[in-house]
Amino acid sequence: LRKISLTGKDYLLSIQKTEQERTGINSLKISFNNVFGYYLEVTNAHKSKVPLEWIRKQTLVNAERYITPELKEYEEKILGAEEKILHLELRLFEALVSSLKDYVAQIQLNAQTIGKLDCLFSFAQLAIKNNYCRPSFHDGYSLEIKDGRHPVIEQQLGHDQSYVPNDVLLDDKVQQIIIITGPNMAGKSAFIRQNALIVLMAQMGCYVPASKAVIGIVDKIFTRVGASDNLSSGESTFMVEMTETASILNNLSDRSLVILDEIGRGTSTYDGISIAWAIAEFLHDFPKGKAKTLFATHYHELNELENKFERVKNFNVSVKESGNKVIFLRKLQPGGSQHSFGIHVAKMAGIPPAVVNRANELLEELEEKTIAKNLQNKIKKMPSREMQLSIFQQEDPVLNKLKEWLEQVDPNTLTPIEALMKLHELKDQLKKK
Repeated sequence: LRKISLTGKDYLLSIQKTEQERTGINSLKISFNNVFGYYLEVTNAHKSKVPLEWIRKQTLVNAERYITPELKEYEEKILGAEEKILHLELRLFEALVSSLKDYVAQIQLNAQTIGKLDCLFSFAQLAIKNNYCRPSFHDGYSLEIKDGRHPVIEQQLGHDQSYVPNDVLLDDKVQQIIIITGPNMAGKSAFIRQNALIVLMAQMGCYVPASKAVIGIVDKIFTRVGASDNLSSGESTFMVEMTETASILNNLSDRSLVILDEIGRGTSTYDGISIAWAIAEFLHDFPKGKAKTLFATHYHELNELENKFERVKNFNVSVKESGNKVIFLRKLQPGGSQHSFGIHVAKMAGIPPAVVNRANELLEELEEKTIAKNLQNKIKKMPSREMQLSIFQQEDPVLNKLKEWLEQVDPNTLTPIEALMKLHELKDQLKKK
């Protein structure tokens, strides 16, 4: 049946060739349609050469169509072959399944064992091939990675390129939040993502692309990276960004790892800086735990966070200026970056020289007007948020008396009526004030 199914057309061609030689009709051809199936077509010029045993099925303007017993017999074989193959395969498969019913438990155990071996073998092969290291774990909150690399990007580099490794240290006491600045294409996003991937790979039992990895157990990895619109629901890129960020801030824990890339870029500069600043403050002062955070941003103004919050540290991805060119060194170093090099990147991307030159002129003009400098000065003077606000003014004796009265009330022992009476009593005290 397989032979008929696979070589049916070759057999038809052999029939066509045989009939051409037997009848002397060189233009004879075998064709197919859904009405007659396979047929022999002869032009009117050769109609007189048609053998008597051929059965005429259709007359056209310039030709006639015939069938033969041999052709019809083989047609049935070809058209029925696929159906018969399927029927036979199903019957054989059902017989196989039926014969294995008594061995289901052993087969499932073998499948699980082979699956584990396959996974572990893949891990081992990957670790040996790409020079991965064995991570170690502890019950604390710190994350230390030495010479970390991005497992995907390093595989995409050419033979003449090598991935520039970077270190990271995050904990809940000294360096909880790292603000990373630097120009586009410098490697900020690659750096923050590689650390999330290293933690994920380590906790699923795989060696990691680093020379050393000491990891405090992480329960959740939160990421806000990339840009995506949900136009069908009427949500802009910025709305999606804020929705995802809200989900992060509402589900944090003390063992979370947070990866934030360019938060606030979808709105105006002042709005964006304000939102990014407030998010960093929230992560730093979150009462339920100090989530480890890598925060990549273009807002150099956020470098001021280091001076106002003890566990915020500035780092930048280093670049080297050579004339009008920028060389990306890909190495993370302490301190904030003061330049974006956006116009340099635009030039590298192929923006027409006229546009690049005009952008440089406008940049110089804006810098002369000290817009950025004024903004930076305002940020430096910005007061730190008071996390604990008191509704009682210490110099007000009436409010202090109310505070003492409230401290003596136990809400757990009050009935609804008693609670209502206490509320009226409190209101009367305030009226006397």
